[in-house]
Amino acid sequence: MSQVLLAEREARDAVERCRAEAVQILAEAEEGVRRIAYRAEVRIKLAARIADRAVGRTLRERQDTLGSAAAVSQAEACELLDRVVDELADEIVGGGP
Repeated sequence: MSQVLLAEREARDAVERCRAEAVQILAEAEEGVRRIAYRAEVRIKLAARIADRAVGRTLRERQDTLGSAAAVSQAEACELLDRVVDELADEIVGGGP
């Protein structure tokens, strides 16, 4: 009888250790998710700032050469937009200014 009680206590202790380990694993995983979310948010904000600067810079350059936005045809506007997007993509991935 004492062997059965001992085995039962050991089994309960093992289950409790497993439960505590699972709680620890879950806490570590949640912390990992929080770190990833934070890094993603930082990178998204950086990409937005880069995009804002690139668009602003390109618009200023184009306004200087074209005089006013009203003088830009639809074809020129599409071409300008394509160039801005290309420049922005280059800058975000590290290939541009």
